Amino acid sequence: MSAQTEIQIVQGQLLRYMPLTTIIIGTIGNILNCLIFTRRKLSRNSCSIYFLASSIANFFAIYFGCLTRLLGTFNIQPPASQMGLYCKIKTFLTYIGLASSAWFIVGACADRYASSAATVHIRSFSQVKVARRIVLIISILVFLVYFQMNFCFDGTIQAANCYPASGFCNGWNDYNLLITFSLLPPILMFIFGWLTIRNVRTTGHLRPQTSVKDRQLTTMLLIQVISTAILTLPISIQKLYSEITLNQMKSQQSKLIESFFATFVVLLALMNTSTSFYLFTLTGKIFRKELKNLICLRQRQPTVEPTMAMTKR
Repeated sequence: MSAQTEIQIVQGQLLRYMPLTTIIIGTIGNILNCLIFTRRKLSRNSCSIYFLASSIANFFAIYFGCLTRLLGTFNIQPPASQMGLYCKIKTFLTYIGLASSAWFIVGACADRYASSAATVHIRSFSQVKVARRIVLIISILVFLVYFQMNFCFDGTIQAANCYPASGFCNGWNDYNLLITFSLLPPILMFIFGWLTIRNVRTTGHLRPQTSVKDRQLTTMLLIQVISTAILTLPISIQKLYSEITLNQMKSQQSKLIESFFATFVVLLALMNTSTSFYLFTLTGKIFRKELKNLICLRQRQPTVEPTMAMTKR
């Protein structure tokens, strides 16, 4: 068996089982995230608004990024005449989900920084109504930034990835993804995270009535930032390498290896959309408590109602 055949076999297995795993754990995790962050105790916190928005955005990445790849391994694809439109919609909605989710986490980091600031004016940005406005602004901006894919992106599928037909569009999309998804958001996350830690250490300032909740949400957020950076960094490396070596002559085996790596780093970035619930469960006591209350809700209701009925008698 040749090395090229082995690479193709491994790539085929990755394309089937990594998206399948992401779909299963991501669907369960993000549904539970939505249920937990809409509960009264957490929905009144501005940071929870960003977590909720990120969980909703993850569904776009999971189903348009993972499900389409999984179906492709079973040769379930649109006819060739519709492949261009399919690639546009698939890629546009996948990166809308990925980028929106990342920028919502950036918003959460900025919110934690504002919450820990000593200045009253800066702390005023850490409010639910402000968070909702910022979520709306981020959604509109991400939509506008990636809308160009509907015009520029008219490519074909290669190894489950859609590629632009022209060199200009390929370079434009690579730099766009590098800056707006895989490079700038992690940098801003770490900047706001560092500023938050510095504020807490130097001023020790957190609003007294929500200090415990804020500390736990901040810890959950920092872990999410580290996970996002680890899982999205490889796609930054791949995009930079792709642009640097764009005009170099490459053998068929080299192209196959690069295609394999490009597929793998995209799958890693998509996997990031399925991890938040499990990270929050491990690191957030308040999150675990709300999860327990959610699970036990149906068990408590039957015991309460008869007691109330007996009291009325």
